[in-house]
Amino acid sequence: MRAAMAGAAVLGGLCWVVALWVGLLSAVGAVLLAVAAVGAGAGLVSRGATWLRVLVGICFLGFVGSVLQVLRQGADDQAVLAVAGAAALAAGVVVLVRRPAVSRGTHAA
Repeated sequence: MRAAMAGAAVLGGLCWVVALWVGLLSAVGAVLLAVAAVGAGAGLVSRGATWLRVLVGICFLGFVGSVLQVLRQGADDQAVLAVAGAAALAAGVVVLVRRPAVSRGTHAA
């Protein structure tokens, strides 16, 4: 699931960057980045409590949306979305490239 969320971030970020020239991609990027934000928020909680993961994921999406709205009030809308898209693209690539840590247990040498 981690790779799927990172892929959504990469594609959504790319859509927002390209939306500077093709306006239709802005909505597609918003949907993909919303999926990635919910997944990132859900990843902040341990895997045990599914209801808590869903709640934190939705709240994280609201937080990210609020920050974007504040930034869009003080600057050009398209520029803010392009910069946010580039940041999401970079974060998604980092997550896809990094290998997950392998747990060796408490008795590893």
